Amino acid sequence: MICRLRGASDALGQPGIRALLLLVTLVTLYAIYGSLYFYRDPLSIFFSEEHGFDRFYSATRQAEADDFLDSAIANPDSTQRELGNAGADPELCAVFITVGRDMEGRHYVDTAVGSFLANMSRAERETTHLKLFFADVPDPNAQHKSYAKLKEADIADDVFSYGSTLPADEKDRKIRELMEFAKDKRNKHALERKTVYDYAYALDRCVQTTEAPYIALLEGDILLADGWAARTLMNLRTIGEMMKDPKRHDPVQGQVEPGAPNSWLYLRLFNQERSFGWSGGTGFRSNNIHVISVAVGIPLLLVLLLARRQLPRHYARHLDGWTLVVVCGLAVPLFIWLFYASGKASLIGAPPGVREEFFGCCNQALVYNRRHAGALSEFMMAASERESPGRSDMLPKEFAWDHGLARVSAYPMLAQHAGRVSGIDTSADEAKRVWSMAFEDLKPPKLARDHFRDVRELFGEEAAELMRRQGLKRWI
Repeated sequence: MICRLRGASDALGQPGIRALLLLVTLVTLYAIYGSLYFYRDPLSIFFSEEHGFDRFYSATRQAEADDFLDSAIANPDSTQRELGNAGADPELCAVFITVGRDMEGRHYVDTAVGSFLANMSRAERETTHLKLFFADVPDPNAQHKSYAKLKEADIADDVFSYGSTLPADEKDRKIRELMEFAKDKRNKHALERKTVYDYAYALDRCVQTTEAPYIALLEGDILLADGWAARTLMNLRTIGEMMKDPKRHDPVQGQVEPGAPNSWLYLRLFNQERSFGWSGGTGFRSNNIHVISVAVGIPLLLVLLLARRQLPRHYARHLDGWTLVVVCGLAVPLFIWLFYASGKASLIGAPPGVREEFFGCCNQALVYNRRHAGALSEFMMAASERESPGRSDMLPKEFAWDHGLARVSAYPMLAQHAGRVSGIDTSADEAKRVWSMAFEDLKPPKLARDHFRDVRELFGEEAAELMRRQGLKRWI
């Protein structure tokens, strides 16, 4: 027993053993920290399938949205007095695109529309023209259980369908064609033709019926954050200033690097962390971790060897050969790997602001520049005529590239994808992964304060005072 204790004591007296034990301790503590704080990052080794999609802010916002909609339906006159409708010259035309889904309980679009309007000031409502596009064919009243309810609620400026808006001479033919596309959800390309045409039609509807300089196309299964409208209008002003930079040039096909084009196609309100991780995976050779490790480890080894020669003997003995192996050969590559494997969103995140970005997933919530909306609609309608049209979220990117237009994102993201039951043939598992963990980190008190500040800056003190009297100045 005494020999074993003496052996353990002798081992702990070795600098290399102590360095190895310290490394194991630090990595263990980091793993505990990562499992507590990085578990919602889908590109992190600490991601948890069980809790990675836990709802925080979206649960709060959904409750606000549902309460607003229930109140609006129960007391339409009161809602009309407080909010009103869009003015004659709205800045933003927003369209929710929705189709019926096989689901129990409240339909996603009910909550989506509620989140669009909940806590909105009267000034914001006057600048925002709201359309609801029920894209079911042939009869949305029979196919979508929210159609009659939202139409009768009178909270939107326009509720339309193909049947109510297509020209009489082509209505029957077009509806039959769209029905053919939609009848088999396993036919990927046919469904794409329908969704691409839906998207183009909604965009064109705003172009044809309003003069709004900005057009928001919104999926019917999203949640919008408190103050989304005022913050979006502020971000659009920022984009306008960005595009005035004299260093920018007129759009040229393919020249879309940040800071180059002086015109833009869309502003992104939703993104998912899966879209902006590191370029590689979590393997040791991913992201050139082995190369970086050599580039860091060798200079560090030389520095430590030089330091060992310069230090007094009683300090230098702690930098023996085994210690250098642990530090430069194990710790350096391990910590570099942990940096990448922990997830970019977890360690760095997306700083707030408006900036150009090439990447981004999906078209849950995009605000388009009217200047290019008509051409984009025509481009997508033409694509819908092809047997394989492409996806409705990829075609705008293709259009932006072909026309040399900037694509812009605003952080923090103001929309969340809440749908789990897809309107097409997307599995529930894949649908839930279209998700913004950053949205769940939003804090209601801060959102409310920012909302009030933005309304005051956009519309003046009178609008802010009216907002206060309406009881919308919460948490301040």
